[in-house]
Amino acid sequence: MEIPSKISIFNRTLEIKGKPGTLIAINDLGFYEVVLEVQQRNHTVLFPIAETVIIFNEALAQTASEFEVER
Repeated sequence: MEIPSKISIFNRTLEIKGKPGTLIAINDLGFYEVVLEVQQRNHTVLFPIAETVIIFNEALAQTASEFEVER
């Protein structure tokens, strides 16, 4: 995971469902620091980690495994 990253953000308190933004930091106090466009201007918003879901827009690259796990 690289920061800054383009994300989709979900937060029930603010009724945000999949709004695009940019994750710029995860701070030690338990907040995501995100830049969101609000009324055609960019704003920095702090979202509590416990109440927020973020999905990174870049999918993880698939890696070829050279070994097989025995189950």
